[in-house]
Amino acid sequence: MTREVIIAEYFQMWITKDFSKLTEYFAPEICYTECYGPQYVGLDEVQQWIKNESAKQTVLEWQIDEIKSVDNQSFVKWFFKAHEQTTYEFDGVSVIQWNAEGKISKLDEYQSKSDHIRPYQIK
Repeated sequence: MTREVIIAEYFQMWITKDFSKLTEYFAPEICYTECYGPQYVGLDEVQQWIKNESAKQTVLEWQIDEIKSVDNQSFVKWFFKAHEQTTYEFDGVSVIQWNAEGKISKLDEYQSKSDHIRPYQIK
């Protein structure tokens, strides 16, 4: 299975709320840092976070715009939309490290507002 397929299937897990393949894709020593600060170290912490988060949040869309892989890293540009008490969305980037077994061992997320302005656009 390619890295691109693993990434796409992981993103889809959030929409379907079916995380049954998570241990196939994430290494036991995974270090996952969300785009707004929380960090989960080890598969147990990641699974607890997913359980709590998916109970209160519904992911409506997690669209991959681009994936680039170099050596043991992948860079993923994406758009995310979810609903908790309100619906929210943002653009983001994930930097993913792969271990020798082809599993995700580190994942760092970064976000940007999805509404972009061009304050210096010439009219």
